[in-house]
Amino acid sequence: MSSITLRHYKPADAQALLDLNVKNRNHFEYWMPVKPVPDSYTLEKYKERIQQLKENAQADRSYAFGVFLTESNQLIGEVSAAFVERSPAETCMIGYQLDQQYNGQGIMSLAVRQAARLLFEEYQFHRLRAEVMPENIGSIRVLEKVGFRQEGIAKKSLFINGAWEDFVLFALLKEELE
Repeated sequence: MSSITLRHYKPADAQALLDLNVKNRNHFEYWMPVKPVPDSYTLEKYKERIQQLKENAQADRSYAFGVFLTESNQLIGEVSAAFVERSPAETCMIGYQLDQQYNGQGIMSLAVRQAARLLFEEYQFHRLRAEVMPENIGSIRVLEKVGFRQEGIAKKSLFINGAWEDFVLFALLKEELE
């Protein structure tokens, strides 16, 4: 049995999702191009977010999977798929975040691998993309462990933390997932 479980959020997960994001706020927001407004850290806003995620999944716009410790059912992270493009591309971009206290334990590599399998098999994607700032060595290692290959660099791609940042581009094809 796996040490983690991936699943779509349920309304009952709102408090755990809020707690995770409050606890890791500085860590998570550092990598975000668009920072959440301060009043978005409320239980009501996270209930709304879970409802929006459900609607997005039903409309095939995006997907989000909570990463839960199997033994305790504790929410420790998330893997998401956004920028869904269907025929003829059948691709999406994945993103992920993990409670900082669990970094470096191989958990996110396991979660991204499980999410990739789900996205390929259940949601019928052909190609997954990811973009990572070059300084985010941990995130790059996650992708490499799962089998993503580097495809290039997007120079000055997004404005984050007051500067235009480069991004390393990665991809994984369905037939490449081990």
